[in-house]
Amino acid sequence: MSADARATSDGLVRERLPNGLTVLLAPDRRWPRVAVTVHYGVGFRAEAPGQEGLAHLFEHLMFQGSESLPDGRFHDHVHSVGGTANGTTHQDYTDYYQVVPEASLERAIFGEADRMRAPAFTDGGLALQLEAVAREIHQATVAPPFGGLPWPLLPAAMFDSFPNAHDGYGDVDRLRVTTVQDCADFFEAHYTPGNAVLTVTGGFDPDRARTWIHEHFADVPARPRREPPAAREEPLRQDRWVVHTRPGVRRTALSAGFRLPDPATDLRRYLAHVVLADLVAEANRAPDGRTLVDAGCGFFGPLDARAPDALVMSTSLPPDAPGERLLEGVRDQLRGWAAGADLTGDDVALAVAGVARGHHLAHADLAARGRGLGRMEILFGRAELLDEVPRAVREVTEADVREAAAAVADQPAAVTVIGPGTERSRPRPVAGAGTPGPSAVPMGRDASRLARTARGPRPLPPLGPQWTTGALGAFHELMTPHGVRLVAVHDDRTPFAQIRARLPLGPRAWADPEGARALTAALEERARLWVRAGGLREDLSVSTDGQWLDVTGVVEASRVDQWLDAFGPGMAPLGPIDVPHRPGPAPAAGSAEHAADDVLRRHWMAEGLRGHDSAVTGSFALADAHQSMLSTPGGVLVVVGDVDPRSTVDRAERAMSGWPAAEYVGVTSARPIGARGTGPTAVHAPGPGGAGLTLSAPEPLTAGSEASRYLACAVFGGYAESRLVRGVARKGADRYMVSAGRDTLLDRPRTFVRARLFGAAPEEVIDDVASEAARVAREGLDPSEVDRARDYCLAQLLVAYDSPALLADVVRSLTAAGHGADWIERLPGALTATPATEVEKAVRGLFAGFADGRVRVIATDADGHGAAAGTRDDKA
Repeated sequence: MSADARATSDGLVRERLPNGLTVLLAPDRRWPRVAVTVHYGVGFRAEAPGQEGLAHLFEHLMFQGSESLPDGRFHDHVHSVGGTANGTTHQDYTDYYQVVPEASLERAIFGEADRMRAPAFTDGGLALQLEAVAREIHQATVAPPFGGLPWPLLPAAMFDSFPNAHDGYGDVDRLRVTTVQDCADFFEAHYTPGNAVLTVTGGFDPDRARTWIHEHFADVPARPRREPPAAREEPLRQDRWVVHTRPGVRRTALSAGFRLPDPATDLRRYLAHVVLADLVAEANRAPDGRTLVDAGCGFFGPLDARAPDALVMSTSLPPDAPGERLLEGVRDQLRGWAAGADLTGDDVALAVAGVARGHHLAHADLAARGRGLGRMEILFGRAELLDEVPRAVREVTEADVREAAAAVADQPAAVTVIGPGTERSRPRPVAGAGTPGPSAVPMGRDASRLARTARGPRPLPPLGPQWTTGALGAFHELMTPHGVRLVAVHDDRTPFAQIRARLPLGPRAWADPEGARALTAALEERARLWVRAGGLREDLSVSTDGQWLDVTGVVEASRVDQWLDAFGPGMAPLGPIDVPHRPGPAPAAGSAEHAADDVLRRHWMAEGLRGHDSAVTGSFALADAHQSMLSTPGGVLVVVGDVDPRSTVDRAERAMSGWPAAEYVGVTSARPIGARGTGPTAVHAPGPGGAGLTLSAPEPLTAGSEASRYLACAVFGGYAESRLVRGVARKGADRYMVSAGRDTLLDRPRTFVRARLFGAAPEEVIDDVASEAARVAREGLDPSEVDRARDYCLAQLLVAYDSPALLADVVRSLTAAGHGADWIERLPGALTATPATEVEKAVRGLFAGFADGRVRVIATDADGHGAAAGTRDDKA
């Protein structure tokens, strides 16, 4: 470690390079991947009049290319190893982040240094990103009924100065006059090393990382740092209301903003307001769990901006309900709390615990942790604050919260409203925003050309040593008599445990998708009751995709036993009461993919039922379906957290002792592949995100090992360089998106190809899939494409360890597919040992039916009901 680098007590290493760049290193081998983030101290507030939206546009432009990675090649080295890269723009900063395997760490550092040194600004790149930003603005502020509320509309009501009040998205028409010179000037003014923080987090060698950072950032020239504009605001003297109208909306949306204390000078008072916001949301919750008044600190979350910032409360009202009455009702509630009424120490303790929990969970993910450390450094000069917040929140007292309630109740509010009207009104103009501002810093060179450095373009560094699997940690698993696999994994990255359950819905619910969703809703309501009855104010959700019932929970690790004791009896059979089928409106089918699978389940059951009577597809009773679900084997319960695995599994087994014994009942045909009714079936279904096509076939038992099938799906359609995806790209049009995969439908493994249609007809997709499958059958695979897919899959598997929540999700998926909990550790070795010839055989075995079989095409209506539209011969 150099004399300029210093380590904190928690292992965080901080260093400032000669050019002014601040470097933070936070090594932790519990994460097998690494996050590289760069925060620049520039955001919406740094925009000059006439530049509204430029900070966000420039964030997009930074991905277009640089001296050594031109023409959009920045993402290539990231995506090829299963990594991710993105950026966001906020009030006071813009962040860029990559998450990659350690083997690609030097490349990630190289990419960030290259665009800090010499980004490429071209007319073509700017035009492309202007269109992307225009689409984003439309989706965020125009398409939603209440788009723009609370941000970016509310700041115009809260503040008077241009930096704080103007719309950070900007106006699309005004943005279109932006030139590459404007972008180059913005870069020179704000994207200086002295205005940036580089953070490296996760599993890496800090000495090697420092060497690469010094090598690649050393010649980024130091430039003067532009100080952020003054953000001080005079307090409001009275309530300020700004009303907008929009045709077609049936309710009125309202957001109210209140000034917050400055966290840089009074963190305790600020955090008391964060706890107060949690109490407001909890006190205004409907019996069914819906939040009637949403409340939170910061437009983008707590501790995300320097002062001035806002405590924001949002709700929706009937059109004729006066917003003033609602605001006064909230103020009366706060005044009562301030005076000592209707708020107990237990209420505050629960809210304090909830805020601390939320902070822990929000930053348990690798990328979020790296971004959080950099954010605290760029805003407050103290990255360590990220890990200090939970302890600081727990020091907030009941008296602190009552004081915060009084402060909010007594100050004037800024309120923005969107309600029904005959036309869509525009936000009020902000003073000084009407004319374009001058270029901030003349560059003295042609900004339309690539800014070249003395050394010129540099080669991309090589990959480091091959990545290895992450460590699962101590675990224990057990199969219960109920056919449920119990798994507990020790993970001490947070003080919370992630709990996942996955139960096969069973024949009765599979035959009636709408009834399955009704059962899910009933069980979710029941789960909320037993969670609250046990004093467990924890995150919990119950959902279904038509095949499985999924339960997702989060609880303090010290209370896992209590959670399991509630879960077991809470999910036990409902009893003999026959709840009427579809007592209200039928629940929505969800995505086009779910709708297609619903139709396919009914289709396969109709052609392959054996040993069932008409009751399976007849009248539906929630209690009977619940009994059927718990009797169907194949369920899993997974706990990932700072727990003792063996005792946790034992506790779960005792808690589920009241469940019925497993009773396997086959519901699909045993006829071999190729028999009529068991070949490929294509389902064309509508969905809220657009129409989709699902092409499915039962998976043959003779298609090779599990590892060869895994790689076969990747090669054929499982990632960006796969056969199907490259085939779509060769057509030169975004007519559809496509992917291939494997899962279980009913009680049968199946292979599928899914496509989201953007103008393409289903027949086009079917023909393209058939052609590609036939091409593989004729020509085989190039070993190099198998090696590329293998490298991608090995790297992609590491994503499972990015957070305890992701690890719990992956373990649930793998164990529900019939694997042991340690399959996530054994699979990389199996992938490495599988030769390309075996993968080629697996591709042919899995997808041969798509090439030359008769495809049955089923089209669904708007309600998700299917009718056979005939069969067609695929000619390759």
